[in-house]
Amino acid sequence: MAPHSSGTVRLADADPAGAPVVDPGYLSDDRDLEVMRKGLAVARRIGEADAFADWRKQEAVPGSGTSGESVDEFLRKATGPYFHFTGTCRMGTDADAVVDPANLRVHGIAGLRVADASVMPSIPSANTNATVYAIAERAAELLD
Repeated sequence: MAPHSSGTVRLADADPAGAPVVDPGYLSDDRDLEVMRKGLAVARRIGEADAFADWRKQEAVPGSGTSGESVDEFLRKATGPYFHFTGTCRMGTDADAVVDPANLRVHGIAGLRVADASVMPSIPSANTNATVYAIAERAAELLD
């Protein structure tokens, strides 16, 4: 829910109708892979608990003998995103921010606002739906 990895969305060329180049950057920061390793270790300890002895046969995936680079390969293939993309036009006051935090205006472009999950400066530790509603309510007030 709070990855260190970060991707990019950029223009492919000067054609405004062209598709953007999207690189989600999944697990590009080693700290995220380490969190996944720790999560797998916890899951394995739970599965090995005596309480599960009557149901347990063997670890299906990645397999009880799997460790090191094999675990990393499994984690890269078996895990995925939360699919709540945020931050591609994040709001803020620094040079990298796209939208101002008070009025949701895009810096340097008159009359353009962004009011969706892309303005979130970080991923909320919850479903983004309620946060998007709050952003939309704020935008509605600004346009009223």
